Amino acid sequence: MNVIEKLQEKIQQEKETKGRAIVFWYDPQAQVSVEELSDQLDDILVRHLTDRNFFQLKVEIELQQSKQSFLIYSDAPRPNDKENVLLDILSYSVEFKADEVAILSETLQVSDHILRPMMEQYPLFFKAQERKQKLGKVLSQQAEEYDFELSMMAVLVKTTVPDIRVIARQLLMNDLHMEENEFIKQIKRNFSIERAFEIIGRYFGMSIENKDEALKEILHVLIYQHFRRDAVFEMEEWENKWASSSPNVCALFVEEWFQHNDHDILEQYIKDWEKTYQVRGILSNQDIENFQQVVTFPMVDVLVIEKCIDELDHKTIQVDERLSLIGQRLQTFWGSKGKLEAIYKTLYQAIRMDKLKHIIHRMHQEDDFYQNYAEHLHQIDQTYRHFMHHYSRLDAKVMLEDVASSMTNWYENEFLLRLAQETNYMLEDGYVSNLMPQRTFFSRVIRPILDKEQTRVFVIISDALRYEAAYELHERLEQRENGKSCIQPMAASYPTYTQLGMASLLPHKNLEADERKGILADGHSTKGVDKRCQILQHAESNAAALRLKDLLNMKAREADQLLKGKRLVYLYHDHIDAHGDSTKSEHETYGAVQQAIHDLHYAVERLSRLQAKRIFITADHGFLFQLKQIEAHGKIPAVEGKVMDNNRRFAIGYDLSIPEGSMKLTEQQTPLKNVEVVLAKGMNRFKTGGGLQFIHGGALPQEAVVPLIDYRRIEKAQPVEIAVAMINKVITNYRVPISFYQEQSISDEYSSRKVRVAFYQGDERISNEVDLVFDLRGENRDRNIQVEFDLIEKHYKIGDTCTLRIETIAEKGKELYIEEDFVLRMYEALY
Repeated sequence: MNVIEKLQEKIQQEKETKGRAIVFWYDPQAQVSVEELSDQLDDILVRHLTDRNFFQLKVEIELQQSKQSFLIYSDAPRPNDKENVLLDILSYSVEFKADEVAILSETLQVSDHILRPMMEQYPLFFKAQERKQKLGKVLSQQAEEYDFELSMMAVLVKTTVPDIRVIARQLLMNDLHMEENEFIKQIKRNFSIERAFEIIGRYFGMSIENKDEALKEILHVLIYQHFRRDAVFEMEEWENKWASSSPNVCALFVEEWFQHNDHDILEQYIKDWEKTYQVRGILSNQDIENFQQVVTFPMVDVLVIEKCIDELDHKTIQVDERLSLIGQRLQTFWGSKGKLEAIYKTLYQAIRMDKLKHIIHRMHQEDDFYQNYAEHLHQIDQTYRHFMHHYSRLDAKVMLEDVASSMTNWYENEFLLRLAQETNYMLEDGYVSNLMPQRTFFSRVIRPILDKEQTRVFVIISDALRYEAAYELHERLEQRENGKSCIQPMAASYPTYTQLGMASLLPHKNLEADERKGILADGHSTKGVDKRCQILQHAESNAAALRLKDLLNMKAREADQLLKGKRLVYLYHDHIDAHGDSTKSEHETYGAVQQAIHDLHYAVERLSRLQAKRIFITADHGFLFQLKQIEAHGKIPAVEGKVMDNNRRFAIGYDLSIPEGSMKLTEQQTPLKNVEVVLAKGMNRFKTGGGLQFIHGGALPQEAVVPLIDYRRIEKAQPVEIAVAMINKVITNYRVPISFYQEQSISDEYSSRKVRVAFYQGDERISNEVDLVFDLRGENRDRNIQVEFDLIEKHYKIGDTCTLRIETIAEKGKELYIEEDFVLRMYEALY
């Protein structure tokens, strides 16, 4: 089909669809003459468009011959839209394209005057049909010259996005050596390496002088500018070598690369950069305050860690400042990874312990010894447990070896020793705690609910869940959006061992010890889940008892069927005691505690899905754990006499001896009235079987203060509302301070909101991205947060707008929360 036939086909299509054909043909190659067209197109008026007759043609087409079909022929290229005086007619008509360039122009939907120079300038690019097809997928409609060049570069570096940031990242990831970089070879052959680096250099505000090392030069500028953004000091040598007029653009590029799937390549570049330019030596000569906000290099984290360890060793640490700093570093790219994260978490607990040490002096400031432990002292046990749990898993233990030794010495030789001395004194003085006795749990807590409410009650009893671990669980449960958690301490029954603790939590009036049947509740054996279930059913016919893991392993339908009609369900969980009571695994106690907390949190979640509205979590007893080898003086002779039951910490029976280092309880101090009870004093252990590190049965608060968590499922709390607390939303500089206000205080009705915030123009992010958690409590004045954003350096027209986009971060991903428009008046950025 020749060109005239194609033209006739186009005219006929227009007539069939519109009734009238108005066809423009820009033909700079002058393939045909106007006379030839007039001869062969006898049913259409052919007009030759010049720069002098456009007004006459406009009158003829729209007024004089408004029903007639026209071919408007020009032997010049199509002008750009701003200069096209017949653009209004062209907009409702059609353009005919006949040569290869014109056809491609129509395919790509790009102006002929843009495409033709490109094809002339870069002929090799357009020789491959595959590249032209890919270009069509990348190129935006009505692209200008710059967009066209970006799209060509995108095709050559194998990305589908004509974004200079993506193109630059592709080039840097391929290979920094120019002669080995396949993408560089493609650009050299099919585009222009000079033009490519001109575009990249202009975007990053740099001049690329050494073309042979261009990629390395670009990387140096990017890394240095990312460092420079947060450093409080300047390196003149680095500034002279790697300056940029767009430092925020460079910093944002590195920040986004950290978040990209291929960040491992950037990681290696940065590690190599650290060694080559001796970052450790440079930073070591600065005060830590001058670089502690830098997130570019992992060496910053190493130096922060070393500084904190040194301050701990020399007792010069500013506790609150360092805890805050470590909390910030744990949110950074390097600080949240692998070994550094593990060291930070360990070190955090060591510093927290330094802050808590003073509370040991409050031991006598509360009316009740055990209450004091529940209010304050348990934090020391919790912090030490966390420290040792993290420390035991460190690859680099040697860094914190002295800290661990010092901390353990203080914990065992001062804290535990003083608690032991106080416990001995109190017990010998006839101490009975004012806390609710564990043996009254059923009558005072469960029975009133069964009598007054129709609510199904779940009771989870976790063997050896001591108070400090339960408090951590309580804090996690408090974060649940559809639940409310409260915790209170109870005084465990002496001696603090499983049989008596489990029996104390059942309905009963009297507890007795039996040589064959163990502990009896009103004459009934309490050994095993089946026996306990029978006792529960005597008090509440619609009761059940089973192992927690059995319920959790059931499918929802099975669980629903099992629980149908039940008013009271006791669930038994045994993970801590199972590890601690075995000499083979007692060293894993702290790890077992972490797993137990996880198990119990999951259990609450699963029970909530089964519509449980009231869940109690408690324990039979706590435990004491010591990592250090037990000295000989801590081991005392075993109790003699008619011993019915015993372990390293207690013995019950008749005619019992009281070895030195032990004591006999009074009738008021134990619920067992038919036997004698002897406890080891302080931290002593009887020379009998069982482990030495993990112990319970005695009266130390770690053993005897047990938790009672009351968790209620409630209507899901609404996330707090937040607002941008600024009346004048005008941006005058590249650094933008923004104030946020949390509308409501955190409460049962309002939960926290986590958001991601950044500035955008259209879909382009033009600032750094900040994650914020709004979980503030208190008065209006206490619920403000201020954050600084850095806009990328580019030309912003006076009066242009940008949008502060705030997205809520939820389990299912991000969703838009609010957007606030800001006016750009960048006067200050000009000077």
